[in-house]
Amino acid sequence: MAKECIVHIIGVKDGTVLDEQRIVEGASTAGELLERLGLGDATVYASGKRLEPGDTLPGGCQGVTVLAPPPGVLLAKVTGPGEKVDLDQLSRLMARRATVLGGGALVAFMGFVKGRVGGAQVTRLEYEALEPLATQKLRELAEKYARIPGVIDVAAIHYHGGLEPGDPTIYILVTAVTRNIAFHAAALLLEEIKHSVPIYKLERRSDGDYWILGDGTRIPRRAK
Repeated sequence: MAKECIVHIIGVKDGTVLDEQRIVEGASTAGELLERLGLGDATVYASGKRLEPGDTLPGGCQGVTVLAPPPGVLLAKVTGPGEKVDLDQLSRLMARRATVLGGGALVAFMGFVKGRVGGAQVTRLEYEALEPLATQKLRELAEKYARIPGVIDVAAIHYHGGLEPGDPTIYILVTAVTRNIAFHAAALLLEEIKHSVPIYKLERRSDGDYWILGDGTRIPRRAK
């Protein structure tokens, strides 16, 4: 007989962070629970064990958590410099999701605009993203490294537009069962993003303008 359920939802939907408890009535299976919550793209766990849609919910819904979206890519997007990322909120959310699956490590990387390169002063770094291809490629790479055994969630955010020294350029966060797995996945993802995502960089410096290639090679921009 279907009973009242109190479930914990942790994730992101339509850009809104979800970390809350909800009361659901009339659900006896995991599939019915997601239907009543309006979270079709989500996964139900009971005491750390994943439930299939037809699986019966435990009595009283004890220990039931819904991860929306399912473990994997929590966030992958190219964003403008005016949009801020709340790293505290994002990292707390990812850590809470990871605890459901036995995770114990979160690695976070932030790249930012350099103030000096060699003996030259950097005044501005301009990123131009080829959209929607850049976002599609960023998500593909995040999905690739989210499939590494032991990885739980991946978030990748890359800025575009005009940025000044000290402004963030990219965030990568990875949760995993162990720190070694988290560090490994984050490092591989970062390198592939630098070489594969169609986001182009023009570095404006006191000694001229330079295009930056993925491996850090700088090529002087020809004057028009």
